[in-house]
Amino acid sequence: MSLAELIDQPEFGNHEPTRHQTRRVLLLGNDDRVLLAVARGLGRNGISVDAAWCDPDSPALKSQYVHAFHSVASYTPHDDQWLDALHRLVKHYDYDLVIPCNDYAVVPLQLEREKLDPDTHWYLINDDAFRVAFDKAKTSRLASELGINVPRECEITDADLQAGFSNREFSLIDRRSLRFPVYVKPRSSITASDVTNKRAARRVDSPDALAEYLIHEFPDDGVLIQESFSGVGIGVEILAHQGQILMQIQHQRLRETIDGGSTYRETIAEIPELSEATRKLVRRLNYTGVGMFEFRYNRATGAWVFLEINARFWGSLPLAIAAKANFPFALYELLVKGQTNVQTNHTIGIRCRNLLNDLRAFRHQKADEFELENLLSGKDYLDFYAPDDWRPQLATLVNFARSVLGKLTRRIGLSV
Repeated sequence: MSLAELIDQPEFGNHEPTRHQTRRVLLLGNDDRVLLAVARGLGRNGISVDAAWCDPDSPALKSQYVHAFHSVASYTPHDDQWLDALHRLVKHYDYDLVIPCNDYAVVPLQLEREKLDPDTHWYLINDDAFRVAFDKAKTSRLASELGINVPRECEITDADLQAGFSNREFSLIDRRSLRFPVYVKPRSSITASDVTNKRAARRVDSPDALAEYLIHEFPDDGVLIQESFSGVGIGVEILAHQGQILMQIQHQRLRETIDGGSTYRETIAEIPELSEATRKLVRRLNYTGVGMFEFRYNRATGAWVFLEINARFWGSLPLAIAAKANFPFALYELLVKGQTNVQTNHTIGIRCRNLLNDLRAFRHQKADEFELENLLSGKDYLDFYAPDDWRPQLATLVNFARSVLGKLTRRIGLSV
């Protein structure tokens, strides 16, 4: 039997749940890392996890902690068939909780919350928190109001852009005297009209490149332009209840991709200034739920800036799980049982990497050292691998091998 056949065996996932299990959660979303980390955090505590709104070939579905995958109609803004199908599913299995795991799942449920079955427990944040956290311009304005450091920035609307073009110059940008490079950020990563395509931030290195972006790629709802800040990326991850932080962990980025995502990270001791900034935001938003607050911190000078809020489970969640900060289970205990007494005994100095993406980032950056010893000795954790749950990592390697083989086959075919 091949490796691919082994991980596709039905006893390792994609089967119907048994009815005798009383604690059951449905996860929605197509971020493999987050889905897997949440499933492990819940499953290791005896909670049966099902998944939907994700790729049926997702490596996360190979986890022993994902009990079943359900094919459910995707969200469409002008048709409620998706909602009817989702309601049928949650009614049939009587889930204790439904958790959207990434933006593609969060935004539809937040926008349609008035239509959601009130007898089902949906994990949603309050409307004010949603409006602020999912709009980068509003997030930055709120941070400034609270006296929280933000990068030098300017917001450009469609009206500003038209005025700039009519004067044949980007007068708004010139007046602000932005220092390049800058990051151009759509106000929201996804829109209600198209939840399947994520709009990523873009690094721009010159005024000419910025003008080119604004001419050809400017989104209808405008952009936030922020100067680059010299420092390491820091994430402050929290679980909060009614504006009070119950659980917190901080990590630093050790390596990043060219588009700003992290591939290698480490849990660190608390930086008090960043904790205080996070506390102010959480309190003002009366926040209940999980989230990751992003900062840049210059260790040489102590200077820092706040960047944005990920008002959902975040991409580096596998690191928190490896460090024994079980946010998924703590969220379940809070929302289902009302438990607010959370034990925070996570481990500092834990490192975790997304193996294949980290190899790509390392090659692109031409770094001096890949920390191979840490990887081979087992000191580093991996996003997809765990000793008790190794099939998801195997699935990612098989998928990668298939992709490489396919590219080689196409090249050979073209050269013949």
